[in-house]
Amino acid sequence: MLDSPQPGTPKWWLKRLDTELANRLPEMNLYRDLVDDVHALPESVETSQKFRRMAGLATTNLTGLAVEATAERMNVEGIRIGDEPDADKGVWDDIWQRSDFDAGSQEAITAALVYSRSFISVTPPNGDRPARLSYEDPRQVVLAYTPEGERAAALKVFTDEWTGDTFGTLYLPGVVAKMVRQRSPFGGDSQWMLRQVDQSVIANPFGEVPFFELRNRLTGATRSEVAPLVIPQRLLNQTIFNLQALDDFGSFRQKWAAGIEVPRDPVTGAPVAPYEAHVSKLWVAEGADAKFGDFAATDLRPTIEWAREIAAHISRLSRVPITYFLSNISNLGGDALALLISGLVLKCQRRVKGYEPAFEGSIRLALRSMGDPRANAANIEAKWAEMETRSMAQSADAALKLTSSADPVITPQTAQEKFLGMSQTERDRDDAWRREGRATSNLSAILTAAGAAPLP
Repeated sequence: MLDSPQPGTPKWWLKRLDTELANRLPEMNLYRDLVDDVHALPESVETSQKFRRMAGLATTNLTGLAVEATAERMNVEGIRIGDEPDADKGVWDDIWQRSDFDAGSQEAITAALVYSRSFISVTPPNGDRPARLSYEDPRQVVLAYTPEGERAAALKVFTDEWTGDTFGTLYLPGVVAKMVRQRSPFGGDSQWMLRQVDQSVIANPFGEVPFFELRNRLTGATRSEVAPLVIPQRLLNQTIFNLQALDDFGSFRQKWAAGIEVPRDPVTGAPVAPYEAHVSKLWVAEGADAKFGDFAATDLRPTIEWAREIAAHISRLSRVPITYFLSNISNLGGDALALLISGLVLKCQRRVKGYEPAFEGSIRLALRSMGDPRANAANIEAKWAEMETRSMAQSADAALKLTSSADPVITPQTAQEKFLGMSQTERDRDDAWRREGRATSNLSAILTAAGAAPLP
């Protein structure tokens, strides 16, 4: 057992990080449930089975759509090292692709949007296998920093699905400790104990904490993208529930009768409905004073408009275009649609600023663990795929104009990356093709194929 209670010792870090992770979990689980369509049921004084069924059908999950619409525009497509205009093919192939980090990076980005943060870990090289990057669930990992912003300690906690045992690994710059949470045989709180395995405490092979944090920086704070949408989403669910109730009970005209004798139950004396409303039934009354009528159907339009206004409010808060949420948007030109999307693009460009240090730091540590001198480069940069949406004709024409003059504004590599959205793999394949002499200008070929007319 880790005995020392002094600040900065493994036991001190373990208690502090374990408590912090436990405090974060309720909020993170709430956001995950909202994204996953697990919503609290709308409120109603009714408790019948029919109302419970209606409440279960009232969820209209715009929160998950807002997260997905944001995540789909943020994709890392290369790692640029130093002043090279192209992404580093060696790093991309040997570390990124062998770690299957196209998928891992997307998981990390989506998790950061949902939970406010996520993590990347680095596994040291082993024999012929290079260092590996892995996405880490923020519900299992917590990372602490020094006042100077350096990574000081990390704790990863996970539960064995077969045995139900909870394990933890504490990472400090000089040591890695493997533990298991055990409950006292005399009752009381559970305690962390060193695992009874070989090398339960080992020297940290990196000499630093091998975890890096993607932070979702919302209004200057590390905050979930879901946080401002919780109340509007619940309000939308309640409105849809109310709309269903109105539709079920108020959209059909209710009948009334006056001036008739109402029969009563011979046993209880309670009044009994004298008529049954049906398309094949005829109502007849013998009295001269009998009158029949119906009430007007409940107008559903105000409730529908209110639901649309809530959806528009969610659009404003998330900066996701309203066209993602509503299908009745019309009379919008290309410029207006581009303006709608521009807010989402600007948000994505701002969010990635909080993600880049994790991607770049993990690559640098992976290279350093492999003894690669590229780890000492002054600049390691994540290269992001184009986040804007343009037609191929517009993109190809802009790329050609910016690269075809005697003194080009940008390099062909930048045009391929910025305007044509070509990944590093596609650009490498394109370069090999042109070196073989089968094409003289890939930009001209793309422009011709797109049938693009020069922009005015």
